Amino acid sequence: MSRRRAAEDLDKWFDYNVYAPKRLLYIGDGEGEVDQTMHELAVKGLTFLDSWSHDPITIYLNSLGGDWYHGMGIYDLIQSLKSHVTIIVLGHACSISSVILQAADDRIMGHHSVMMIHDGSESLYSDCKSVEAWAAQIKPTRERMYQIYLDRIRQTRSRYTLKQVEKLCEHDHIYTAEQAVKIGLADRVLEKTS
Repeated sequence: MSRRRAAEDLDKWFDYNVYAPKRLLYIGDGEGEVDQTMHELAVKGLTFLDSWSHDPITIYLNSLGGDWYHGMGIYDLIQSLKSHVTIIVLGHACSISSVILQAADDRIMGHHSVMMIHDGSESLYSDCKSVEAWAAQIKPTRERMYQIYLDRIRQTRSRYTLKQVEKLCEHDHIYTAEQAVKIGLADRVLEKTS
């Protein structure tokens, strides 16, 4: 690879969060909030990598959470890819980003990373009828989230129940990398190289 080509590839990594030669994507914009910008960059990057080839894709994730619908858009896309997807958490996988992590074929936590799961919060500012319409979406949204967690937990803990997941999400539950693996919300801790 020429120096010029390598520099162009690195520019894309820094500008668009995608490094095509190694099939890497970074999800974590600014403060790491899942928002329109993060969604747009993730969708563009993942679509590009998966359409280029079906070789494995690695996503580096660092996010404190954010918007449910933008996060679920990323989740749905990861689930639909033909490429094998590994997500490596480097920093935070909190709130909706912990749900995004569950979409991966392989879920890896950095040694010093943390995960936080909870029921989330809603900020509904609108007229009464609109607030009622949005509020009606909260219950099915939470039920979908519980089921996503439960499906992944049951891959290693088959007797885990929906009630147990609901209990975990009643308030902020923060897990170290090792704890996230133990409960079944991640597959392993990132290995140290010698």
